[in-house]
Amino acid sequence: MLISSSRSPSPPTRTLCKYLASFFNCEYVTRGKSGLEDILYGMDAETLLIVGQYHGNPASMTFLDSEGQQQLSIWMNVVFYDKPKKSSSKDSMPSIKGSGKLAGFLADLLPEGNNNSRCSIQVADDLMSFYCNGNNLFNLKIKGFKTTDD
Repeated sequence: MLISSSRSPSPPTRTLCKYLASFFNCEYVTRGKSGLEDILYGMDAETLLIVGQYHGNPASMTFLDSEGQQQLSIWMNVVFYDKPKKSSSKDSMPSIKGSGKLAGFLADLLPEGNNNSRCSIQVADDLMSFYCNGNNLFNLKIKGFKTTDD
Protein backbone atom coordinates (compact mmCIF):
# COMPACT_ATOMS: atom_id res chain seq x y z
CA MET A 1 0.00 0.00 0.00
CA LEU A 2 1.12 3.55 -0.75
CA ILE A 3 -0.27 6.61 1.06
CA SER A 4 -0.53 10.13 -0.36
CA SER A 5 -2.53 13.28 0.29
CA SER A 6 -3.85 16.32 -1.49
CA ARG A 7 -1.42 18.59 -3.31
CA SER A 8 -0.72 20.88 -0.34
CA PRO A 9 -1.81 19.08 2.83
CA SER A 10 -2.35 20.88 6.11
CA PRO A 11 -0.30 19.83 9.17
CA PRO A 12 -3.14 17.67 10.63
CA THR A 13 -3.52 15.86 7.28
CA ARG A 14 0.23 15.27 7.02
CA THR A 15 0.23 13.97 10.60
CA LEU A 16 -2.54 11.47 9.86
CA CYS A 17 -0.75 10.30 6.69
CA LYS A 18 2.47 9.74 8.64
CA TYR A 19 0.66 7.82 11.39
CA LEU A 20 -1.12 5.63 8.83
CA ALA A 21 2.14 4.96 6.98
CA SER A 22 3.84 4.00 10.23
CA PHE A 23 0.90 1.86 11.33
CA PHE A 24 0.70 -0.05 8.03
CA ASN A 25 4.49 -0.08 7.54
CA CYS A 26 4.19 1.45 4.08
CA GLU A 27 5.45 4.50 2.24
CA TYR A 28 3.96 8.01 2.42
CA VAL A 29 4.66 10.27 -0.54
CA THR A 30 3.84 13.94 -0.81
CA ARG A 31 1.99 14.67 -4.01
CA GLY A 32 3.16 18.21 -4.64
CA LYS A 33 2.61 19.15 -8.26
CA SER A 34 2.48 15.53 -9.39
CA GLY A 35 -0.73 14.32 -10.91
CA LEU A 36 -2.46 11.20 -9.71
CA GLU A 37 -1.31 9.39 -12.87
CA ASP A 38 2.34 10.06 -11.95
CA ILE A 39 1.89 8.48 -8.53
CA LEU A 40 0.02 5.48 -9.95
CA TYR A 41 2.65 4.98 -12.65
CA GLY A 42 5.54 4.95 -10.18
CA MET A 43 4.02 2.84 -7.43
CA ASP A 44 4.84 -0.80 -6.75
CA ALA A 45 1.90 -1.36 -4.40
CA GLU A 46 -1.50 -2.77 -5.29
CA THR A 47 -3.44 -0.12 -3.34
CA LEU A 48 -3.11 3.66 -3.17
CA LEU A 49 -4.70 5.46 -0.21
CA ILE A 50 -5.33 9.17 -0.69
CA VAL A 51 -6.19 11.22 2.39
CA GLY A 52 -8.34 14.23 1.52
CA GLN A 53 -9.05 17.29 3.61
CA TYR A 54 -11.82 19.80 4.24
CA HIS A 55 -11.12 23.18 5.84
CA GLY A 56 -7.61 22.04 6.72
CA ASN A 57 -8.58 18.83 8.52
CA PRO A 58 -8.40 15.24 7.26
CA ALA A 59 -11.89 14.40 6.06
CA SER A 60 -11.75 11.48 3.63
CA MET A 61 -9.81 8.40 2.62
CA THR A 62 -10.04 7.07 -0.91
CA PHE A 63 -8.64 3.65 -1.82
CA LEU A 64 -7.61 3.20 -5.46
CA ASP A 65 -6.33 0.08 -7.18
CA SER A 66 -3.19 0.07 -9.34
CA GLU A 67 -5.29 1.02 -12.39
CA GLY A 68 -6.60 4.15 -10.65
CA GLN A 69 -10.10 2.78 -10.14
CA GLN A 70 -11.76 3.91 -6.92
CA GLN A 71 -12.53 0.92 -4.69
CA LEU A 72 -13.70 2.54 -1.45
CA SER A 73 -14.28 6.08 -0.16
CA ILE A 74 -14.64 6.87 3.53
CA TRP A 75 -15.73 10.24 4.95
CA MET A 76 -14.59 10.74 8.52
CA ASN A 77 -13.43 12.93 11.40
CA VAL A 78 -10.14 12.15 13.10
CA VAL A 79 -9.77 11.99 16.87
CA PHE A 80 -6.12 12.35 17.87
CA TYR A 81 -5.18 11.89 21.48
CA ASP A 82 -2.91 14.33 23.31
CA LYS A 83 0.28 12.60 22.30
CA PRO A 84 -0.45 9.63 20.08
CA LYS A 85 2.54 7.37 19.78
CA LYS A 86 3.72 6.38 16.35
CA SER A 87 3.64 2.65 16.25
CA SER A 88 4.37 0.32 13.42
CA SER A 89 3.70 -3.30 12.74
CA LYS A 90 7.06 -3.93 11.12
CA ASP A 91 6.76 -7.67 11.60
CA SER A 92 3.33 -8.04 10.00
CA MET A 93 0.26 -6.24 8.73
CA PRO A 94 -2.28 -5.24 11.39
CA SER A 95 -5.32 -7.45 11.71
CA ILE A 96 -8.78 -6.08 10.96
CA LYS A 97 -11.39 -6.92 13.57
CA GLY A 98 -15.08 -6.29 13.10
CA SER A 99 -18.11 -7.77 11.45
CA GLY A 100 -19.78 -4.84 9.71
CA LYS A 101 -19.94 -3.99 6.05
CA LEU A 102 -16.96 -1.63 6.25
CA ALA A 103 -14.81 -4.27 7.98
CA GLY A 104 -15.47 -6.66 5.11
CA PHE A 105 -14.53 -4.08 2.47
CA LEU A 106 -11.30 -3.17 4.29
CA ALA A 107 -10.37 -6.84 4.74
CA ASP A 108 -10.72 -7.31 0.96
CA LEU A 109 -8.69 -4.19 0.10
CA LEU A 110 -5.80 -4.37 2.54
CA PRO A 111 -3.20 -7.13 2.66
CA GLU A 112 -4.22 -9.91 4.99
CA GLY A 113 -3.20 -9.28 8.57
CA ASN A 114 -1.85 -11.73 11.07
CA ASN A 115 -3.94 -12.54 14.16
CA ASN A 116 -0.68 -12.56 16.15
CA SER A 117 0.16 -9.00 15.09
CA ARG A 118 0.79 -6.40 17.81
CA CYS A 119 -1.46 -3.95 15.96
CA SER A 120 -5.10 -4.15 14.97
CA ILE A 121 -7.94 -2.04 13.64
CA GLN A 122 -11.32 -2.37 15.34
CA VAL A 123 -13.85 -1.56 12.62
CA ALA A 124 -17.53 -0.76 12.99
CA ASP A 125 -19.65 1.04 10.41
CA ASP A 126 -19.36 4.27 12.44
CA LEU A 127 -15.88 4.04 14.05
CA MET A 128 -12.38 2.77 13.25
CA SER A 129 -10.01 2.45 16.21
CA PHE A 130 -6.29 1.87 15.66
CA TYR A 131 -4.56 -0.15 18.40
CA CYS A 132 -0.97 -1.20 18.91
CA ASN A 133 0.31 -3.05 21.97
CA GLY A 134 -3.07 -2.51 23.61
CA ASN A 135 -2.89 1.30 23.26
CA ASN A 136 -5.52 3.19 21.30
CA LEU A 137 -3.46 5.38 18.96
CA PHE A 138 -6.28 7.30 17.27
CA ASN A 139 -9.86 6.91 16.08
CA LEU A 140 -11.67 7.74 12.87
CA LYS A 141 -15.35 8.59 13.33
CA ILE A 142 -17.01 7.39 10.15
CA LYS A 143 -19.61 9.71 8.61
CA GLY A 144 -20.21 7.47 5.61
CA PHE A 145 -18.60 5.24 3.01
CA LYS A 146 -19.15 4.24 -0.58
CA THR A 147 -17.82 1.34 -2.64
CA THR A 148 -17.65 0.67 -6.36
CA ASP A 149 -20.82 -1.42 -5.98
CA ASP A 150 -22.83 1.55 -4.67
